[in-house]
Amino acid sequence: MRVAIIGSTGCLGEQICHVLSTCPEFEVRLLVANINREKLIRQAYCFKNPSIYLVNPDANFRAALDLKGSEIQVLKSHDAVREMILGDSVDGVFFALSGIDWIDLFWDLLTTKKTIWIATKEIIVAGSELWKGERDLSQHQNIIALDSEHHALHQLIQKHNKKDIAKVYLTASGGAFYEWQGDLNEITPEMALSHPNWKMGTKITVDSANLINKGLEVIEANCLFNFPYSQIDVLIQRESVIHALVERQDGFIMALLSKPDMKSVIRHALKSEGHFPWEEYKFDFTQLHELHFDYPVPDRFQGFYLAVKVGQLGGGYPVFFCGANEACVQAFLSHRIGFNHIPILLEKTLEVTLSKPQTVSDVLEIYNHGYRTAKNLIQQRRSLKC
Repeated sequence: MRVAIIGSTGCLGEQICHVLSTCPEFEVRLLVANINREKLIRQAYCFKNPSIYLVNPDANFRAALDLKGSEIQVLKSHDAVREMILGDSVDGVFFALSGIDWIDLFWDLLTTKKTIWIATKEIIVAGSELWKGERDLSQHQNIIALDSEHHALHQLIQKHNKKDIAKVYLTASGGAFYEWQGDLNEITPEMALSHPNWKMGTKITVDSANLINKGLEVIEANCLFNFPYSQIDVLIQRESVIHALVERQDGFIMALLSKPDMKSVIRHALKSEGHFPWEEYKFDFTQLHELHFDYPVPDRFQGFYLAVKVGQLGGGYPVFFCGANEACVQAFLSHRIGFNHIPILLEKTLEVTLSKPQTVSDVLEIYNHGYRTAKNLIQQRRSLKC
């Protein structure tokens, strides 16, 4: 299978590349990154001369100079990437980056038979109103979720009739501050980026620290599996070995366990015919002495409940929330606001009336509106009680 990877130099993208390098039936035809030119070129040399593209114009121009005379083609534009992926030279696409920059491509791919591996939760959440009707994600057999929780949930429910399922549970580690006893004002970006169990990118790690990420995943589950919000719940599972649970109407509960390692999720999602290195992923039950469960505490994880709320509101609120959260995370990482300011600012931004997006252009406009609204509030934060 010929594949493209959008976001190949990120944390997840690197793991996708690693797994694909061990699966000879897959041919990487295109690698896309944001700005990390040197890493992208190294990745390209590891495969059989794929095309590459960097979103940053200067980085892309420099990459073209670096690769002059080589067999690696540097695409010149976003449109050139779209044309290649939607054309006949690519059979499947990995979305492995944060943000909604490639939502137009995702939208168009839904009308094709190409395989879509999706780990970009912002695209699913922001376009939640679009993924209905003929583009209902729950009806697309070619979409494969790369979140560990949604991939686990898919495995658990695929052999069950929905009427037999009472509730589904996504799990969360609780992030870096689940047991934090200090002042939330003292939390620094460096502390927030120290996830206890998973190796992830900066944006998703911050979102995991305040559980906003898990709220977005609830919206994802609603879109991907068409479960109503009343049937989706979240449990804190500190060890991160249970990734999802399904509670049946007869009272039996099924859980999927594995080590917290995204490479095993990726390998399973590829449905590769190659050898699965069981020794690398096998579970050592003797190391698992206890399993801890809890529910997200509202006063500690306000952002989680806020994210679920915007999902239930629907319309333009999920995409607006995504844009506002992007601005807040950027401000926190650059030390312009405190960790505890993020949910306060997000709640403040939602004091707005929004129309339901009808098109991809509407989604992008509302996303940018949310981003600008949060950015303006951040600049005025001294007048806020936060």
